[in-house]
Amino acid sequence: MKPILAVLSDGVQSDDLFVAREVKLPFFSSEFHFHEECQLVHIVKGSGKRIIGDLVDYFESGELIFLGSNIPHVWHNTQEQPNEDDPEHYAHSLSIHFNPSKLLMNLSAFGNIRKVESFLSKAQRGMELKGKSRDMVIKLMYQIVQQEGLQRIITLLEILNIMSADPEHNLLASINYINYYQYHDSKRMDQVFKYIFDNFREDISLNTIADVANMNTFAFCRFFKARTQKSFTQFVNETRIGYACKLLSNKDNSITDIAYECGFNNVSNFNRFFKVIKKVSPRQYRNQILS
Repeated sequence: MKPILAVLSDGVQSDDLFVAREVKLPFFSSEFHFHEECQLVHIVKGSGKRIIGDLVDYFESGELIFLGSNIPHVWHNTQEQPNEDDPEHYAHSLSIHFNPSKLLMNLSAFGNIRKVESFLSKAQRGMELKGKSRDMVIKLMYQIVQQEGLQRIITLLEILNIMSADPEHNLLASINYINYYQYHDSKRMDQVFKYIFDNFREDISLNTIADVANMNTFAFCRFFKARTQKSFTQFVNETRIGYACKLLSNKDNSITDIAYECGFNNVSNFNRFFKVIKKVSPRQYRNQILS
C-alpha cells in the first residue's frame, strides 16, 4: 500500500531523524490521510471532530495524541468561520514526525530496542496521553521546536522515554482495526467525512451521501463499510454521540435538549445508541466526567 505523505509547511526545522513544527492557521488544513512516519500532535487551540483509525470523536484544546505508522487520521475544525485577520483565534498545534525504521536503526547501535519497538507497534492504534506524562511531553514539545542540533535529539528521546513508560494512555482505534485505505480513496473519503461532520445534526439520506461520493447507493455502502469497518448509519451515530459527550460536560444542558441537538429524533434512541457506544447511559457519563 502506498502511503499518503503529509505535506510539511515551509520553514519547518528538520534534520535526518525527525521534523518538528508549530502551526497556526484559520483551520487545520490536512485532508484524511496516513503516512509511514509516526506523529505526535498537541492541539494547543482548536476544537471539532477527528478520525483516528475507526474512532470518530470530538477534540478540544489541550489534547495530546501519538500516532504510529500508517493509521488514517484527520482533525476537522468546527464549522464556525474564524476571522482570518485575527490570529489570536487561529487553530494552533505542535507536532513531531519521525520515521520509525530510521529511529530504530539509529537506536540499535546503543543497545536493546525491544521496548521501543513494542511501544511503536502499539501506537499503530493511536493513543491519547493523559495526566503527568501528557504535561511533561507538552513542555518538551515547546522546547524542541526552538532547539537545534544534538539537544533536539536528546529531547526527542526524553519524549519517547516518557511516552513508552506512561500507564495512563488510551488506545484509540479498536484492537482489530486494519487500514484498508488506498491512495485514491483519500479525497473521496475526505469529502464524505466533511459532509457528515457539517450535517450530522440533520437526517442524511443514503442517496445524498452516495451523491457526495459520486457513487450509487449499493456501491457506496460497500465502499464505506470496507474502509471504515462500520456502516454509514453507525458512523453517523458515533459522530453524534461524540458531539453529545462534549455537550454533556456542561451540566446546564438537559439530556433531552442534547439528544435533539445531536440529531436524534427521540430521547429513547439517543439513550440506546449512547449506551451501545459508550457502555454507560448519558446520565452516568455526565456524572463520571463532572465528579
